[in-house]
Amino acid sequence: MYATSGAVKQSINQGNSAVTSSTSLVTLGSDITNNNAVANTIQDVTGLSFPVVAGNRYKFRFVIQYTSAATTTGSRWTINGPGITSLRYRSQYSLTTTSRTFNEGLSAYDTPAASNATSAATGSNIAIIEGIIVPSANGNVIARFASEVSSSSIVALTGSYVEYQQI
Repeated sequence: MYATSGAVKQSINQGNSAVTSSTSLVTLGSDITNNNAVANTIQDVTGLSFPVVAGNRYKFRFVIQYTSAATTTGSRWTINGPGITSLRYRSQYSLTTTSRTFNEGLSAYDTPAASNATSAATGSNIAIIEGIIVPSANGNVIARFASEVSSSSIVALTGSYVEYQQI
């Protein structure tokens, strides 16, 4: 067959294609501080979340820059969200200048239950939370954090972000 221009018409049939979606990005617009008077009190990183729809599968990766009032103030980093059918994630964040806290095999919100004991620096720490979720209800998945020392600040910094994609 020929096109009206005289060129040969071509078609490629590659069978059924999987549904695809693009990666989305949410960036934290302002610093969020946790300096609760009670040690290890978990708090949302307000503004650092993404929407999910029940029954869909999502991959996610939070990258959070943070400061600590002192290197002797530890932290914990986790997530919260709507009801879940399946949740598998891990988190990592500074412990010392040569080591990190690693939490593998997490399958429930707000885990781990306790903060680590120190931070690598007061001004240049990174927390990473990544995984896969299948929610059983619509809602938002949000990053959460705590300070290990009462009234000692951990601050999630502007410019931290979450990348997510329906898979």
